[in-house]
Amino acid sequence: MANALLNIVQKELKEMFRDPRLLIGMILVPLLIFPVMGSVIRVSMEATEASVTSVSAGFMSRDASDGNGTMAVYLYSYLEASGIHLRNTSADNLSAALEECRKNGINILIEIPSNFTECIANGSSARVKLYQMLRNYGIGEGAESSVVLSAIDRFNEYIISARLVSIFPDAKPDELLHPVVIEANSVISGEVKEVSPALVITTIMSTSMAMPVVIMILLLMAGQLAATSVAMEKEQKTLEVLLTMPINRMYLLIGKISGVIVLSIIATASYILGFTYYMSTLTSTTGVESARIDLETLGIVPDFQGYFLMLASLFLAFLAVLSLSVLLGAYTKDVRSAQALLGVLYIPILIPTLILMMAPLEILPPGMQVLIYAIPFSYPILATKALYTHEYALLYAGLIYQLVFTFVVLYIASKFFASEKILTAKIELKKKKVMVED
Repeated sequence: MANALLNIVQKELKEMFRDPRLLIGMILVPLLIFPVMGSVIRVSMEATEASVTSVSAGFMSRDASDGNGTMAVYLYSYLEASGIHLRNTSADNLSAALEECRKNGINILIEIPSNFTECIANGSSARVKLYQMLRNYGIGEGAESSVVLSAIDRFNEYIISARLVSIFPDAKPDELLHPVVIEANSVISGEVKEVSPALVITTIMSTSMAMPVVIMILLLMAGQLAATSVAMEKEQKTLEVLLTMPINRMYLLIGKISGVIVLSIIATASYILGFTYYMSTLTSTTGVESARIDLETLGIVPDFQGYFLMLASLFLAFLAVLSLSVLLGAYTKDVRSAQALLGVLYIPILIPTLILMMAPLEILPPGMQVLIYAIPFSYPILATKALYTHEYALLYAGLIYQLVFTFVVLYIASKFFASEKILTAKIELKKKKVMVED
């Protein structure tokens, strides 16, 4: 018996690896497409960063008291010190100044009003105008103006500090600008931790966000492989030969499911490797390094019970999606129709993943919560959330529900494989009508 089952599993793996549609589409494409996407994005981001590091702008001052010591001169020096390359324009009107900038390849013009120094000296607001010539409407153009605007904002803080220091000469400028400083602390399991709540949430999200995505990919890969395997045998007429052999048909079902599990793990690993490279490319390109904290020191550590529930719910979800996929594949005549019919199975897998990634279950409307509870593929994702909250009561109830659901699906699949309907059952999707034959 064990040898017969092992032979079926080996046969399934050989057939799936020999099929170029599965080998290329499920394993090789993820390993290639993600690095290509990452490289393309890296090149474009590096080009954008290069354009931002060398921002140039025209500078047209109408300040009446133009000369050494005026605020226009201070602003000019401050912008230059901020890394912005300024070019004084000799034009006496806006149109001529813009034309001069255009000829010199400068996209931004800063216009200083005639009462600039007077307004600042009197304690009122001086209005500086910024003009940007838009050409390609890309991210780089927006980044250029943001650099100039940020520098002017910092100049504003410099002016405010100077005004406040003149009134409070013994005070520190930073304390004058920020009279109220907030120290945010977190309360975790009733204990106060001197760490920002935003930092705790960011750290947990950065470590747990990938798990629902991996689970979704794992279930989708498994479902597609299982349905394709059955449909491929029906398309090539090899399923009829298998059914005539003196082998327990339950072994056929178990063998197909076991073979798909092995291949889906390999396919998922290729997705994870490709996606990890893609994300690392984005992180290294933008230079963003998330601030992290040691969750163990805060008492936020997954325990054995949490890991057990996550693996158990994932295993049951695996069995359910594989059994459903085998049933769907058995009702198709070829691989193309099987892949089209699998869209029915994708919806209940995608819905809980996308919803639970964006919002916790308890804040959803009651109807949405019932929908999430009714989908057996939701519980592996809920288990990843419970790794940090340690709230397991819902997961135990979900585990019972998954057991019942998986048992029913496996029972239906086994009865279907034991009957002759597996050879004749067929669903054909033709434009606007569905034809079912038994």
